[in-house]
Amino acid sequence: MTGRLFGTDGMRGVALEPPLDRITLTRLGAALAAHLREAGRPLVVLLAGDTRGSTEVLAQWVGGAFASAGGELHWAGVLPTPAVSHLVRDDGRFGAGVVISASHNPAADNGVKLVTGSGTKWPVEEERRLEQRLATIAGNPPAEPLPGAEPGWRARYLELLESSLPPGALAGARLVVDAANGAASPVAGGFFAGLGAEVTLIHAAPDGRNINARCGALFPELLAAEVRRGRANAGVALDGDADRAILVTGSGRVLDGDDALLLWARALAADGRLPGGKVVATVMSNLGLEAALRREAIELVRCPVGDREVWETMQREGAVLGGEQSGHVICGHLAVTGDGLLTAAHLLAVANRRGATLDELADLQRYPQVLINVRVAARRPVAEVPELAAAVRAAERRLAADGRVYVRYSGTEPLLRVMVEAADDATARTTAEEIAAVAHRQLGGA
Repeated sequence: MTGRLFGTDGMRGVALEPPLDRITLTRLGAALAAHLREAGRPLVVLLAGDTRGSTEVLAQWVGGAFASAGGELHWAGVLPTPAVSHLVRDDGRFGAGVVISASHNPAADNGVKLVTGSGTKWPVEEERRLEQRLATIAGNPPAEPLPGAEPGWRARYLELLESSLPPGALAGARLVVDAANGAASPVAGGFFAGLGAEVTLIHAAPDGRNINARCGALFPELLAAEVRRGRANAGVALDGDADRAILVTGSGRVLDGDDALLLWARALAADGRLPGGKVVATVMSNLGLEAALRREAIELVRCPVGDREVWETMQREGAVLGGEQSGHVICGHLAVTGDGLLTAAHLLAVANRRGATLDELADLQRYPQVLINVRVAARRPVAEVPELAAAVRAAERRLAADGRVYVRYSGTEPLLRVMVEAADDATARTTAEEIAAVAHRQLGGA
């Protein structure tokens, strides 16, 4: 094995190809059993996955090898990623949870996500130790057949979600829900209907190949059209593993995670349930969110991109709310990970309780944002390029509280990304172009 297996959200790649091939995944299952045994944790795992055609094969390789190594395996079948987090946390007897999913990626991809016994994502350091152990395993470990899927897990997941809301929390609401032909397909319609909503469910007929295919959270404009056509009150678009939600207002306006954070922060603050007056968001969240929260006497704490980064920052800061523009939002009162069904239900319940519409409540005013990609010949740290660092500092001084500069290298391409937000589009564009021009002179590639 060479290189890192785990990225920011587990292992991910083309299904059935390295690292998602039989030998790597059976070794992963065996390594997981050895890791839990050595750490003194229960040798019990809850395994679930999304609706990709490759999911059950990959689950059998990981889970079967774990069982062959002496572990106790519970196969829950198709379930959203956050369901595994809720279930292992609620049950208390699991050493870990494993999810086979590639989230919002196309059907040809897949992945493996690990969940701790307390429901959080595995810490980076622990993933690295697991990788090191996996590298020491020789040969092709045996893998038992998957046991039958246990239907009780799906019912328990829905019970946990419903218990977080009062009965009839969405009574009278007319919703369109887009399940992305993914893991929420079997549960989304019944969940919202159980809260009293009248539900039209779309893209909930997975065939192993159509997960995220021009539907769900990546294509909310399709949901917006359905909401307008059906004169619904709102719409909910989930992604393939349902850990995020994008909401659509009755007028067809698409709301992202920044809108969700503002709406939920206000509701929690009004109820006295926002300790420290803090909300966590990533460096990519719009400056308009920061300005809107500031007007509510709420501090926005920024962190690197990634839901694990969001949760860890929430823990450090004592915050109970955090999230990403993608719609992955965590409310610490309810969960330790983002859950699209949970987020959507609670935000819609806020509107229902107040007798208001999402159009009325979602009033975030975004700052114009300009992003310019500069092709570079080398990735020199910005601080070590004096002229570029000076240009960034000068722009930050000019914009002050009325703007923001964010400069970073792409993780996959030879590009420097220059992002500027300002109170007006002309200022944002001019500032970004000035910085990009300096970057091109100092770092420009062919």
